[in-house]
Amino acid sequence: MISRNTLSTALLTVCVVVATLTSSADAFTAQSIQSRALTSSKTVSPTALSVFGKKAEEEDLSFIETRDLTREEMLEINKRNEEVMNRELQAMTGISVLFSIPILYLCWVAFFSD
Repeated sequence: MISRNTLSTALLTVCVVVATLTSSADAFTAQSIQSRALTSSKTVSPTALSVFGKKAEEEDLSFIETRDLTREEMLEINKRNEEVMNRELQAMTGISVLFSIPILYLCWVAFFSD
């Protein structure tokens, strides 16, 4: 029977050999500029900073309607926001009361039991 120490050593050796033989292990090594230039398939400009000079396509934002809200619309939005905040406050209060009931019971038992 193979011992645990021998098995772990063999597994570690296999992992090291596989990591050494694979060519994807150069992720943390610095490539030279010449090797990067050879691996790039498309060279548009001789400088690496030329990518910052490209102009992006204009995005069509004509579907967005922009206008100022009227007073009534703002009051309606504020009313809905206030209702949501009140519901959240009630829910948080209910949860805190629910969590404090067992603690209050334990305090009651601790102080008033014989």
